Amino acid sequence: MNNKTPWERASAAEGTTASERALTRLAKKAFLSLWSYSNIFTDEGRVNGKGDGKELCDLLVVFGNDVLLFSDKDCEYNAGADLKVAWPRWYKRAIEKSAKQLAGAEKFALTFPKRIFLDKQCQTPLPVPLPEGKNARYFLIAVTRGAHNAACSYFGGGSSGSLIIRNDIRGKKHYEEPFHIGFPLESGRFIHVLDEIAVDLLLEELDTVPDLVAYLACKEALIVNPGVVVSIPEEEEILARYMATLRNGQHALPVIPAGISYVALPEGDWDSYVRSPQRAAKREADKISYLWDSIIEHQSNFIRAGTAITFPEQLPEHIAHERIVRAMAQQNRLARRQCGSDLHYVLSREEQDGVFARIHMNGTPPVRAFVFVAAKRHRDIPYQEFREIRMQYLTTYCHAIKQGIPTLQEAIGVSAEPFSDEESSFEFIYVDHTRAMSKEEIQGWRKIADELDILRPSSQVALYQNEAREFPIPFNFRSDDMVPPKTRAERRRIEREERKKKKKEK
Repeated sequence: MNNKTPWERASAAEGTTASERALTRLAKKAFLSLWSYSNIFTDEGRVNGKGDGKELCDLLVVFGNDVLLFSDKDCEYNAGADLKVAWPRWYKRAIEKSAKQLAGAEKFALTFPKRIFLDKQCQTPLPVPLPEGKNARYFLIAVTRGAHNAACSYFGGGSSGSLIIRNDIRGKKHYEEPFHIGFPLESGRFIHVLDEIAVDLLLEELDTVPDLVAYLACKEALIVNPGVVVSIPEEEEILARYMATLRNGQHALPVIPAGISYVALPEGDWDSYVRSPQRAAKREADKISYLWDSIIEHQSNFIRAGTAITFPEQLPEHIAHERIVRAMAQQNRLARRQCGSDLHYVLSREEQDGVFARIHMNGTPPVRAFVFVAAKRHRDIPYQEFREIRMQYLTTYCHAIKQGIPTLQEAIGVSAEPFSDEESSFEFIYVDHTRAMSKEEIQGWRKIADELDILRPSSQVALYQNEAREFPIPFNFRSDDMVPPKTRAERRRIEREERKKKKKEK
């Protein structure tokens, strides 16, 4: 343990309670360990460099401009007490307290992004810097445990026990609405409240940062909709509708028609989605994508240990290794499926000439290129020299490809030995192509490419553009429109209105 870097020790931390440990393990599996940190601290409370810092949140995920703040509360629900007493008490401890903690954490992180540390002595700054300014995008997530069984009993009828989401409830009005959640903060800052069932389903279904933040942003846009009351029976239902709705190639939620003031999602969509052959086919097709995850995690271990190297070794030490693997991790699950398939194909090839490459484009027109290179080592070449030669091929591919694709904004390259070789190592490169290349630069890279005999019709390169389908089997999930309100929330609302109406008639 003493030989580990602070970053490695922080990565090994899993939280202080059983529920925090469960959340941390789930988050690291979904978001990968380089960007997930449990129980981090601010320097608040320290005086003259002495004392312990203050815990910021239970889990922090920092990924470029996106920041996810998690609070985890496991509070026992007193099922034996009267509902009017038990629910407000549990809500205050499990949800209201979390919401206030998250709001305070967001405010501090936005104001003092450089005063956050991995340890309570505040000696080790956060290794991945928080984004600053208007580009920062924060998501606040309260994980609440303990009331699931009580909710199942309250709703009955085979309910999953998840909280009903209704955006017309705010602040202390929650005390009067058992097992409903809207805006815990009077300010209107939205908090994603997830129970122990919902958080597991969500992070299993959306197990990359790009996929999760796209969902959270889409969900917030629907719920934070001025002038429209939105009712959703449980988190699973909105997740099912999001996953099964594709608009312009992107997951989406149904559009609320103009003039509508109350909408609701139906119950049963999640059950239909999770049992569908379309989802089963998607999960089968996604299996190859986890090769990409394993490569990212493999390289992350070297980055945390401070042993990641660059070629040639005399390059400046400030080269951002994290930026390279973050570019790889910025791909959602569908893109990782293609990356994993391409990488596996390249490494499975047996090329007697030694080098084989595959280049895959993203976007229309192409804006991103993935370059995969497999190189077989001749035994008379020292291993270090072989790796430098292989890196030269990869670097040339990632630069010279810009010549024929002016719309290209970035290139991400990965090189390694084929699977058949006994030894194995990887090189990674990220090239930012947002800056236009000069004529001299283009000619220089073209000359090197010619010397290596690559990126020419006569060379063995598979250069193609492909659009993979999220669901290999076409998916037609009900209608894209919001349906008439027939949820538990709507039925209870109607019943309350009927009771009030009868009282007035008396």
